[in-house]
Amino acid sequence: MVNNMDRKNLEFASLLHDIGKFHQRTGDKVTGKYSEIPMEKHGRNGAHAKWSADFLSNFFDEDIIDLALHHHNPNASNYPKLCQMLQKADHHSSTERITSGEANDTSLTPLISIFSEVKIGDNKESGEYYVPFKKIDLNEDSFENLKPKISSKEIMSGWNLKPDYKQLWAEFSNEIINLKHFNFNTTLALMKKYTSTIPSAVYVSVPDISLYDHSKTTAALAICRYLFDRDCDEKLTQTNHQNVYLAINGDISGIQKFIFKISSPQEAQSGMSKRLRGRSLYLTLLTNAIADKIAQELELTSANILFCGGGRFTIIAPNTENAKVKLEEIKNKVNEEFIEKFNAELYLAIATEECCAIKNPKDNESYDLNNFGKLMKHLTDLLTEDKKHKFVDNLKDVFNFDEEIIYDDICSVCGKLYNKENEDDFVCPSCKSHESLGQKVANSNYMIKVFLNDEYDFKDAKKDFAFSDECLKVGYNFFRSYKSGSDLIKFIEKLDSFSDKFEVIKLNDTDFLEFANEFDDLSLEKVSFSFSFIGNTVPKYPKEGPLYFEHLAQISKGSNKLGILKMDVDNLGQIFSSGFDQLLDNSNSEEFISGMSISRMSTLSSQLDLFFSGFVNGIASNYVVYSDIDALNLDESAINNKFKKIDLKLQNDNVEDEFITVYKAKSELDLEERRTLKRWEIPTIYINFSGGDDLLVLGPYDDIIEFAGELRTKFKQWTCDNDSINLSAGISIVSPKFPIGKAANMAEDYLEASKSCGKDKICVFGEVVNWDDNGLYKGFNSLLDFGLELEEYNRKSKVSKGLIYSMLNMWRGSFEESPGIIDDEDEWNEVHSKRLSTKKYVPLFKYKLRLIKDKEVRKDLDKKGIKFMPWIKIPVSWVSLRMREAK
Repeated sequence: MVNNMDRKNLEFASLLHDIGKFHQRTGDKVTGKYSEIPMEKHGRNGAHAKWSADFLSNFFDEDIIDLALHHHNPNASNYPKLCQMLQKADHHSSTERITSGEANDTSLTPLISIFSEVKIGDNKESGEYYVPFKKIDLNEDSFENLKPKISSKEIMSGWNLKPDYKQLWAEFSNEIINLKHFNFNTTLALMKKYTSTIPSAVYVSVPDISLYDHSKTTAALAICRYLFDRDCDEKLTQTNHQNVYLAINGDISGIQKFIFKISSPQEAQSGMSKRLRGRSLYLTLLTNAIADKIAQELELTSANILFCGGGRFTIIAPNTENAKVKLEEIKNKVNEEFIEKFNAELYLAIATEECCAIKNPKDNESYDLNNFGKLMKHLTDLLTEDKKHKFVDNLKDVFNFDEEIIYDDICSVCGKLYNKENEDDFVCPSCKSHESLGQKVANSNYMIKVFLNDEYDFKDAKKDFAFSDECLKVGYNFFRSYKSGSDLIKFIEKLDSFSDKFEVIKLNDTDFLEFANEFDDLSLEKVSFSFSFIGNTVPKYPKEGPLYFEHLAQISKGSNKLGILKMDVDNLGQIFSSGFDQLLDNSNSEEFISGMSISRMSTLSSQLDLFFSGFVNGIASNYVVYSDIDALNLDESAINNKFKKIDLKLQNDNVEDEFITVYKAKSELDLEERRTLKRWEIPTIYINFSGGDDLLVLGPYDDIIEFAGELRTKFKQWTCDNDSINLSAGISIVSPKFPIGKAANMAEDYLEASKSCGKDKICVFGEVVNWDDNGLYKGFNSLLDFGLELEEYNRKSKVSKGLIYSMLNMWRGSFEESPGIIDDEDEWNEVHSKRLSTKKYVPLFKYKLRLIKDKEVRKDLDKKGIKFMPWIKIPVSWVSLRMREAK
């Protein structure tokens, strides 16, 4: 029988069992009592365990050291049963390992990007891309530092990995040594920071799984085995075919409707941008809180939460009756709350499936971790079925008419009935809380998560937390700390008696331990530290807060229009279910090797989320205006040449005819100018949501269009330019007074049109086009470049507005314009093929070109115009909006 102390030892030992690989690759030798341990003690292929034990001996007791040292040879351990749990978890986490044809030098071989391994259908293979050996961070150079590189020769010619291992190991060790208290979550976060780019297995394996993802999933599976052994009547065996594990998928449906169920009356315009952002964040925190509640009630660690984002989560748990019962209880309680709070607009669907590590090849009915993609597809099907029977277990709550509730008024924003607190109210408390939440996260660099006990009175939650949920017993608050952690400490001390667990989370910054040692030893027993990436770029003017949507529209060049961009990854379900199947053909292993294993699922999820939650902020930061440009010391003439001055009405309903001024660069500033003006930057891109595999952003229409192109380019770089991994997008362009919910739904419809026409496309200005040129078909990037060229010709008076508009008239007269946006791939191919073969516009186009006096310009447009005319609606619409006089 195992006990709680055994469990804690197993947690740390399983998380850090392979940490010795990190140290071993520095070239340092093991000294002291672990240096001479023979192979029969640490086991075959377990030499790295000596380095693990040597490291752990500085911080942990002998029990944890023993488990890590003997995880390849449990019989030599003082705790063989626990050590067998760790050994099996280690094996089950690494079922994907593919034997390479040669023995690689462990200290010279970098990590292969998980994205270069994906292949769907007949798409060509991308070739092997390698991950640069860097710690995870989000500084301005992080994307370029961390993006995969195409060839090993390119990397190895400039690298000597032993010195890099030494430097990274020294930084990792320094952070560990300075910790006053070891907490599992804190240690997990440090592993993520320093070992996400280190390969787990190298010597005779293809190095495509990071040490972090292998360690995380090993820890998750070890705890599952521990709990199965403790709580299940069935005896835990050492076979791979026993259904020890329970895979859990959760999905909150109704999210988009909930977020955008907001009207835009004039009296509700104030705070609308913060409210929209707050609603999105509310759903993010709610999803996290549900996943945390499941982990807490099932006695799991945060490592067991394999993915959480976008209203979805995946958890690996023990296959016990206790886990199933508690999971059902949580689902029912959450849905009861959704009925009461949101009138059943939201619904939590949960699907589970028992699974083993590697199923018997003759068993066609069961599921295993070794084919996690098939398991995930099965769970997705079960979720779909669950959603068809929403609230079937909560029908009494749905149709509860026992109590008549009288409401005073209707919320001007969401239309919900509510009781007014005073006569001046026109927004319900829920919408007010979303506005406050959206404002707090935009100004914060720390988030504190508090797991509350039964003694906490949730009547105080409104003043204690930015987000709280009584059903889930959790509260979140946000802080902006500069020189000390005093505000964080005071907040925790205030709630100390109401919680046994606090998480201090640094936002978008991996230097998360800066205040850890300011807490006293007693507090540290309850507090963990980690970091999280969140797409939280918000246009805000110093001291005045976030800009209105109409301000963003005014920042646009020409017409005052707002752009709304919706994007997501194509074929994501197929990538997870079968994107790695081709690896089976390349395997030299005698055993069955999985394509999508649990470790690959963890790696793929975390790498996608790093892009959409982390790097998206850096891309958005390229689109800015400035609150002040005095630091450049320019005279008035130079200012007028370089910047456009834009006056925006102050965000204060009580002040009339008062403006704030921003400056928009007319052309790209050089690096020195950007650095000089850095502190006065105001981003123009408003990230409503970005995480997991999709995003929704708003901003000036022209910035949004260019942002879409840049983000897609960076995404392709991040995913190894793999033909099997693509993005689709939809952009709606509207007046700032247009209802924002409808505008977002329009963007969603345009995104669906892009996907329906073959994916890897964008829909803008009512046209669905490829991102890149495809044979004779012109793509978005070329069309935008041509639009910018036409705009520049017009600015220099080389080409008149009339001629540009006439190009669109020629297009309309030559091609049959569809009554609506094309949303069928066959129709799209047929229409575009006909456009290429139609040339009746040519004579008139040639005639119009005679009006251009500049011979070089005329020659250029004569050459390019014929090629671009079938898709001229996009570049001409761009120029038309940009040349229009702002109102």
